[in-house]
Amino acid sequence: MTDDTLVCDIKNVLFIRFAFGFRQNFNGSSKIKRLSYLYTIFFSLLFTALTLFSNDLSYHSLSYLILALTEYFVLFTVSFLTKDEYIQRNFKLIYGLDTLPGAKKIFQNLEYFLKVSFVLGLANILFFATMICFRISGLCSIANLLSFFYILLHRLACDLGDYVLIMFIGLLYSRVKLLRNYLVTKSANTAWDRYSVKQFINMYESLANTIHDSAAPVKVTVCFSMYSSSLELSIN
Repeated sequence: MTDDTLVCDIKNVLFIRFAFGFRQNFNGSSKIKRLSYLYTIFFSLLFTALTLFSNDLSYHSLSYLILALTEYFVLFTVSFLTKDEYIQRNFKLIYGLDTLPGAKKIFQNLEYFLKVSFVLGLANILFFATMICFRISGLCSIANLLSFFYILLHRLACDLGDYVLIMFIGLLYSRVKLLRNYLVTKSANTAWDRYSVKQFINMYESLANTIHDSAAPVKVTVCFSMYSSSLELSIN
């Protein structure tokens, strides 16, 4: 049994994903939903325009251009079709599993981890971009400013798209840890009876159902993340 309450606050992360063109299922009037729909399309067109006008057509640049567009649009398509609803469904509170003793502390740690890793990931990109500007001043000149801005935008957008994997791994780890703690505590303190076994099976099935519900979009994200990384290495 699930509730609309989320086990931890991920709204800020989802909103920043939306700012980079990843569609969200906003609650509100039909006007707000239409505007959010149009914004994601506008951002994808802007990204495409920056890609086309910020690269020369040498072989290396053309290869990078194709890879960059493909990487972003795979992540964009997953988000556009699902509206990131599978993320919120997975983070909804599951009674029985997410209400076990110690769950509050575990999910507080998860929320802290997600926020810190998110901020550090963005800070890492901005830091290296700044260092590149200092080391290669010509890259950040007015003439190359559009290309540099595009590379920065591309990396931020794609990292935000891939960040879903960190969210799911963190959530899965937290729930498995809850189950493990429950199993160890229950085994040490009380004898297992029919009700205890049934309760544990129900919690395990609830966990398995959350994994199954998000299997398709997560698999696409994982597979393409591995593919794009290997392809980028081969291009370089």
